[in-house]
Amino acid sequence: MLATRGNVRPRRRDDGMSGGAFDSSIFDEPDSADAAHPPKKFKVAPTFVIDFTISLLFVLAVTPSWKASVDLGLKVNLVSFVLGVLIVGCYFAKIVTITHLDRRGGDARAYVKSSALVTDGPYGWSRHPTYVVAMLQFLLWAALALWLQIFLPWNPLLLAAAFGLPLAFYLVNELVVMPVEEGMLRKLHPEDFDAYARRTRRWFGRYRQG
Repeated sequence: MLATRGNVRPRRRDDGMSGGAFDSSIFDEPDSADAAHPPKKFKVAPTFVIDFTISLLFVLAVTPSWKASVDLGLKVNLVSFVLGVLIVGCYFAKIVTITHLDRRGGDARAYVKSSALVTDGPYGWSRHPTYVVAMLQFLLWAALALWLQIFLPWNPLLLAAAFGLPLAFYLVNELVVMPVEEGMLRKLHPEDFDAYARRTRRWFGRYRQG
């Protein structure tokens, strides 16, 4: 989820956003509405589908083992509970981040134009803070899966989820979603976004200035 979205649809696929192999229009609407008159029809963003799908796969992979661990004692269940609370906290953190974006004139919806390039708050530390929180969320899911695997019979599905799902999320965002969104933002705010990218890292952190 970037700092702003807009009515930009690249005419070519080889504009440097994804190595010439991906149609960026999947992650941006060609008929974006003005922020002052948003459409009444609700649409689901592809980035939300990615997040929801991986979350669902983790739930399906981890829940049976989590249920089986109930009788393993306080130590096992306390750690599992803490990890579960942190996972839920990540979902709320994404809501807080999107709320900040909306209040600063941005818009998380791909089908509504944003009126500003938001670079403060969580966007001052990451160009894609909601994706960073989602990545942390999936790493916590992976930690929970590996913790449960220590005390339960060998479960290849649990291990595959723990290692494969966070990696899949990282690769999809790093190689496709983020470059596409950043390419669009450069077209919407060429000077502002380049300055923003020079001081703020894609995933997390700030570049040293001077």
